[in-house]
Amino acid sequence: MNTKKLFHLIFSLVITTAFIILFEKYIGFENFLNLFKQISVYQFFIAFFFYFLSYLVRTYRWSFTLDLKEFSKLFKLTVYNTFFNIILPFRTGEVSFFYLLKKEGVHIVDSTMSFLITRIFDGLGLMAVFALSYLTFKGFLSLALILFLVIPFSFYIFIFILKFIKHEKVKSYNKDKLRFSNLACIYLLSVLTFILKFTAFYFVIPTQIDISFFQTILASATADLTTILPIHGMAGIGTYESGYAGSLIFLFNIDKNTAFLLSFLVHTFILFSSSLLFVLTIVYFKFLKSKN
Repeated sequence: MNTKKLFHLIFSLVITTAFIILFEKYIGFENFLNLFKQISVYQFFIAFFFYFLSYLVRTYRWSFTLDLKEFSKLFKLTVYNTFFNIILPFRTGEVSFFYLLKKEGVHIVDSTMSFLITRIFDGLGLMAVFALSYLTFKGFLSLALILFLVIPFSFYIFIFILKFIKHEKVKSYNKDKLRFSNLACIYLLSVLTFILKFTAFYFVIPTQIDISFFQTILASATADLTTILPIHGMAGIGTYESGYAGSLIFLFNIDKNTAFLLSFLVHTFILFSSSLLFVLTIVYFKFLKSKN
């Protein structure tokens, strides 16, 4: 491990450790457990259902950027890639994406192009959800809708850059996959993925806590934006909570303790749900192999 990666790892550990210490000191894990006990089993299953739906939509989105069409394999790609991205530092979990596609015989140019397109649309979709929720909450619905329609066209900057790449495989991919109809579907599916995911977070929050749907969506979008930071806590612990709680505190004047309790609850739900889907996917594919 080089010096830069070692520094990033140490810094990530410091962020996570500091957050856990401060969380215990000023809020307390006992309060978190009390909050957790307020969640009904019915609530959890509703939340998990929406979270699972977000995975299905994300899986379907790959079919617009890859020639690989077998849904079970694309779902495995989604689950593994998401899980490893959450638990591994410095976005090293992205390696799983290329590894799995290589095993399926997908050319490196196709996997690279698919990766770049979906990650760009992840960013555009997240920006759209953030802008739509914030402006709608503030009463600027018309402006929110205009931005929602305009934001995806910034992708054409990327298409313009690709014109300077003369590689035949890249040119062929652009012709087949970067049609307007394809890009529109990828954008809408990206937005839908985030909406379903953030809706899951809304349902996992105990009904006793007074927080609106738009507040949850906006807080979740802000928290997700922290994942693009060059350095963040281990498994996002510390940075994710700061983004989620910070938006609730500074934009909506929600009590600090409540905001951080909710942020930790949502992040715990993400870690648990993604881990559960990862384990279930492993079991499913091992069962398939044993059957065959």
